[in-house]
Amino acid sequence: MRKHKADKIIALLVIILMLASLVIVYAIGGRVAIANNAANGKNFSETYFFTHHIAIITASIVAMLIGYKISYKFLAKIAKKLFWFSVILCLMVTIFGRLNAPFVTCDLGACRAFWVPIVNAGFQPVELLKICAALYGAYLIRSRKKEGQLESKEFWVPYATIFAVTAVIIGGFHKDLGSTVVISMILASMALVGGVPAKRLFMAGGVLLAAVAVLILVAPHRLARITGWEGDGDSYHLNSSIITFGTGGLTGLGLGNSIQASGYLPESLTDSIFSIIGETWGFIGTTIIIIIFATLLARILRVSERTEDEEQSLFAVSVFAWIISHVIINVGGMLGIIPMKGITLPFLSYGGTGMLFAAFAVGIVIQISGWTKRKEINEDSSSRRGQRRSRYSNSSRRS
Repeated sequence: MRKHKADKIIALLVIILMLASLVIVYAIGGRVAIANNAANGKNFSETYFFTHHIAIITASIVAMLIGYKISYKFLAKIAKKLFWFSVILCLMVTIFGRLNAPFVTCDLGACRAFWVPIVNAGFQPVELLKICAALYGAYLIRSRKKEGQLESKEFWVPYATIFAVTAVIIGGFHKDLGSTVVISMILASMALVGGVPAKRLFMAGGVLLAAVAVLILVAPHRLARITGWEGDGDSYHLNSSIITFGTGGLTGLGLGNSIQASGYLPESLTDSIFSIIGETWGFIGTTIIIIIFATLLARILRVSERTEDEEQSLFAVSVFAWIISHVIINVGGMLGIIPMKGITLPFLSYGGTGMLFAAFAVGIVIQISGWTKRKEINEDSSSRRGQRRSRYSNSSRRS
């Protein structure tokens, strides 16, 4: 299998989403800054969020290029070390957060990020953990499958450890159920595609659901979200989101005319940006965004299907699961289809670490796409060569 041109349309779709994000942040960033200054005593300039977002997008495009250039084989070799390094970073956030260290940021009792003064931004190690879990999980399935050990403890002990570590550290200490579900979906998708026996998957799924139920029951704020979704509790965020979509109508209010971004809709730049898109560009705008995501996901899945290297194929599946989990949880929550969960929309939500590592992961998928099978092209080429031979032989006989 020879190297050929990579699927650059994947990169184009990601950049289109990033540019759409930049336009929205430009349109509402000033209003969000004014609302934050009034409510929380901050001193943001009206251009703060826009200029910061430009830096984030630039860094993310560079990260995508690095993912495209760095050898997958090299990443696979150090996958286990990378995973445990990311776990240590997640633990350090918890430990130093409880010690009130100035370089850790905490919000509502949850400590999830290191503060990096040089770039004036936070670094969330859970985003690094997502890609490391995907790399390590793909390596485990491929290597144990090759040795016929997918039903043995040689596979299940380390693979279950990834689940357990995620549930305890991210779901428990970080109080981040959304990321716990996303990582679980990444691992479950790879196991399903990788040929792990169905009965084992059902057992693992039962344990996972029980763990999620426990994490919900022990956290009052998670129960409040469920009751709010059912209409029995605090449903302010959900109601504000629905109002935002309704205000936008079919074509939206237009750039610079957002009402809900002025302090009415919580997290309007991050978790709720899809609602703001609905208000600004209307139903047509949100439909276009969903179509772009669907196209991006379809092309990532096609890379997985056409890749002969099983480990790389599984990694592409993990990126598909990663992105679609975020989209379903975010969009579903904003529309009230499922209970709300604080989770970003890939390549659209304002932020840093999440966009950076998602772009890096997509860059790796683009690299993999340059080594896929090209059945259609080969078949077309063979057909054309056959037609040329047929014409040549016919002309020879006539002469």
